[in-house]
Amino acid sequence: MKIDFLGTSHGVPSKERYCQSVLFTARGNGYLIDAGAPVMDLLIRRSYDLEKLKAVFITHMHTDHTDGLFRLLSLADWYYKKMSYDLYLPEQKGIDCIMEVMKYHDPAFAADRLRFHRMQEGLVFENDDIRVSAFPTGHIGFVRPAYGYLLESEGKRVYLSGDLDAERVDYPEFLDEEETDVLIVECAHFPAARLLERLKTCKAKRVMVIHAGPDDELEKLRKAAGDFPFPLLLPNDGDCFDV
Repeated sequence: MKIDFLGTSHGVPSKERYCQSVLFTARGNGYLIDAGAPVMDLLIRRSYDLEKLKAVFITHMHTDHTDGLFRLLSLADWYYKKMSYDLYLPEQKGIDCIMEVMKYHDPAFAADRLRFHRMQEGLVFENDDIRVSAFPTGHIGFVRPAYGYLLESEGKRVYLSGDLDAERVDYPEFLDEEETDVLIVECAHFPAARLLERLKTCKAKRVMVIHAGPDDELEKLRKAAGDFPFPLLLPNDGDCFDV
């Protein structure tokens, strides 16, 4: 499995970072989590084979995770007509709103190729490439759904936390109980010290912190990197890692 960080910022982009979007590649095919960055523009600039994109998973419906969806859908609808992928969103209302916008622009919107699904807890996607399972988080106080995702491919396991509960840093307890190859975790909704405390029991082989800030909190994470038995990394936009 390969991880490409398209956007690594928190809710506000900066001069160096777009909002969150991460592309996973398994057996040559692409699986996107979140679309806060200008995803389609970045993929085109990378000369990415757009027909390789098979599914898109949104952690929650805040705009810093969804803004890039409209461009991703629009160009796949009317221009890149060989694109065909599934989209998993956590709220039916979000699906309905996005579909209304897309059909406003194109009444014949290609819903047969660009297929919407409402996210639910548990195994949500599986094919010969990858298994994707969703775990609920308390980021929006469980008033509205939010999820993290476990991706499993060729014996490798990666967990992307999504946005978490500010008090509990509530990524799943299985990360404390069994080995996971990579944990990708946010650090924008709580102080770095709270995340560092939570990570003391984590059994991930590598931890990558994105959706983090402000700068002084990032510096605390950098200074603490040597305190753990695993590498603690802060990826930038454009960084790629093999798992």
